[in-house]
Amino acid sequence: MNQNVSRLVTVIKTQREALLARWREQVRQLPGAAGLDAPTINDEVPQLLDNLAEALDAGDKDRETNAISAEHGLLRWQAGFDVTEVVAEYNILRQCVQDAAEREGITLTGTTLHVINRVFDDAIGKAVKGFETMMTIELQHRHDEHLAFILHDLRTPLEALSLATTLLERSLPLEDRNSGVDSALSVLRGNINRLSQRVRLVLSTASGLGKSFNPQFTLLNLHAHVEKVVRDFEPLAASAGTVLRNGIDDQIEVYSEEILLGQIFENLLSNAIKFTSHGTIEIEARETSDGQSVQCWVKDSGQGIPLEQVERIFERFETGPGPEQSGLGLGLAIVKEIVELHKGEIRVQSEVGKGSTFTFLLPRKEFT
Repeated sequence: MNQNVSRLVTVIKTQREALLARWREQVRQLPGAAGLDAPTINDEVPQLLDNLAEALDAGDKDRETNAISAEHGLLRWQAGFDVTEVVAEYNILRQCVQDAAEREGITLTGTTLHVINRVFDDAIGKAVKGFETMMTIELQHRHDEHLAFILHDLRTPLEALSLATTLLERSLPLEDRNSGVDSALSVLRGNINRLSQRVRLVLSTASGLGKSFNPQFTLLNLHAHVEKVVRDFEPLAASAGTVLRNGIDDQIEVYSEEILLGQIFENLLSNAIKFTSHGTIEIEARETSDGQSVQCWVKDSGQGIPLEQVERIFERFETGPGPEQSGLGLGLAIVKEIVELHKGEIRVQSEVGKGSTFTFLLPRKEFT
């Protein structure tokens, strides 16, 4: 150990309390430290000085130090610090050490300076990580509370829609009904029930509000479940002059969950109808040659997707081929996540002006 390092280690050990006192005096100027007593401000920082002296004494610049634990960051978060103050308090102590060295005529260069910076940077990194962990948990908690509030608030208009639909169903004499009215009432009732079910599901799975969603997979008739979705979307497609065709063989089964399977085709058909005017949308499926999966595809004759957007079409908040398109851009991202939950994959082939084909795999039997 050279003379400068030896002298610095002695300063840190013999002037430890004086260094901490000068450090506390400056840290108290930070808003987060206002009103805190000395033990609370100190926390694990005195140990940091001990670790610094040990690191300098060892003279090994690559030796791992236990400068400070992430718990310090958690405590600083609880105390009301912000992340910039967490960084500032360590830089203040670093400066106090450098000032003490200067007063003693100790030159900080080379390995000595490297060790000092390594110890303090390590301390900052661990404390900030702990702080950010708590901040993330708090943000998630607030998000869940906000989501729960919105979903609870949605129940009122949903109940009003359900009541109005019931009144229509009961008040319209059978002789005044036609196939169009019956179809509209059926679609309205189906979508109200589906939306109510989704609201209950999200409320039950939000963090802290209930058990995690544990889908119960089973063998489902693919044609029948797709046909339900097609019936619900036919009025919307008709308004766009578009024809929906369910060409899936009625013998094909997939290993899935009813809600998740519905979400795949609801999002794909909704997206296809949005970009297909006076055209056709075909839903097809066939078993793969190995008998393990079912290849499904939704093909439209719509406007297609520009090449530069194809690669990111499944990303969240990607809203579609044109800047005029509205929506959150979550539909295709949700589809991708659900398909991957089935251990499958999804891809798209598209050409501007000639439509798009979304192809994905679903399992035919139980998977692990």
